[in-house]
Amino acid sequence: MARIFLVLFFCVGWMWMSDTTAQGTDSLAVNSADSITAAKNAVLRKSMDLSRKILSRHPYFNFSEKAGYPPYTVKTVTPGKDHYFYIGAGLFLMFAIFKASFDKYFTDLINLFFRRSLKQRQLKQQVVQNSLPSLLFNVLFIITAGFYGAMAIQKNIDGAQLELPLWQLFIYTTAAIGIIYLGKYFILKFIGWVFRISKLTDNYIFLIFLVNKVLTILILPLIIVIALSVKPISTIAWTLSWLLIAGFILYRYISAIGIVRKDNSISFFHFILYVGAFEILPTVILYKGILSILK
Repeated sequence: MARIFLVLFFCVGWMWMSDTTAQGTDSLAVNSADSITAAKNAVLRKSMDLSRKILSRHPYFNFSEKAGYPPYTVKTVTPGKDHYFYIGAGLFLMFAIFKASFDKYFTDLINLFFRRSLKQRQLKQQVVQNSLPSLLFNVLFIITAGFYGAMAIQKNIDGAQLELPLWQLFIYTTAAIGIIYLGKYFILKFIGWVFRISKLTDNYIFLIFLVNKVLTILILPLIIVIALSVKPISTIAWTLSWLLIAGFILYRYISAIGIVRKDNSISFFHFILYVGAFEILPTVILYKGILSILK
């Protein structure tokens, strides 16, 4: 029995010593692994801090500020030309409707201006008698001239100083041109009635609106090019439009001088006074007034 107890005591003691040794070895391995990991983390942290300091002083890239959005994710509002397109399309639509509805009047108007026919007096009577298409084409001229004037004002005034949008400026210029030509019509009618030269003033009124209608037909494509094209092409279109307008104004005054000489009701000097007082001076005053108000 003593031997059995001795063997059991020896086995229990050996097992206890092996467990204690194993536990001591495990704790030592864990402690050494933790210390190695902590040392690695410290080295990594110091390396990151050093890299951050170096990148914050980079001469070409800003790593210290918050990252911004990529350019393709930021929605930018670019000034478009929708108003120009819709107004130009409306002008062409009006012209197409008027031409399709009054094709004979349009043909007689072109023939009368370019003198393709020998029956000038008959053509003139036909054109004068068609009051409705004449009125509609005059309205087309006023709207077209208003659009052209609005674009001219926008070209000459800085966008930061011009607070009016295009459509509002278009309304103002169209109304101003309509008032000018309506006033010119009644003034000429009144002068013809007072001085008993109604035939002369009627011929001059017919010449003014004839030139305006043909000018509208020819300048419409240039207006579309000015409104929708890039700057080099629009500059060429501006120059061509100025030359066209100057040529038509010169043609109108030369034709008016011929009408005055044929009628002999007034002198050439009085006609020059009328042109300076009722046509050139009001136009210059109106242009300067609009520029001063908008600036």
